[in-house]
Amino acid sequence: MESWLTDVGIGAMSLTSAIRLNAEGEQATPHEPRRIVREGHRLFHQVRLGSEWADVYEFTLEEMPFIDRELGNWFTSTHPQSHFRNRLLVARAEAEGRRLTVLNDEFSIRHRDGHAEKRLMASQDELREVLRLHFGIHLPLDASVDLLRACSS
Repeated sequence: MESWLTDVGIGAMSLTSAIRLNAEGEQATPHEPRRIVREGHRLFHQVRLGSEWADVYEFTLEEMPFIDRELGNWFTSTHPQSHFRNRLLVARAEAEGRRLTVLNDEFSIRHRDGHAEKRLMASQDELREVLRLHFGIHLPLDASVDLLRACSS
């Protein structure tokens, strides 16, 4: 029986397909190549962006206690300094290998080869258009996204 790693909760570098946990070397995914590097009992999930390998996260194969998950989720959703509370963040992985991200007032498209196109959004209307066209998010006309507050964080 083979073990696999899948994790959709890491944000912009979320896996878009499972990778073999015990395989050595580079593994293809629909987006960026990945690998697992072992150092003792620690494992590093890495992604290749262009010609460089970068750590996505470090982990062990020990079970995480429920209280650790609960505390981590509580912090990220409630603490005033959590970046999930203080930034506008929208991300999407497309089937063609591109990743789309809105971070505050910046919209970026990162291609499978690692190069990115970035542009600043100057208005609520421009933000609404990006959300509609690229993420399928249709905000009600009376909804307001405080772009200026998000950009000042």
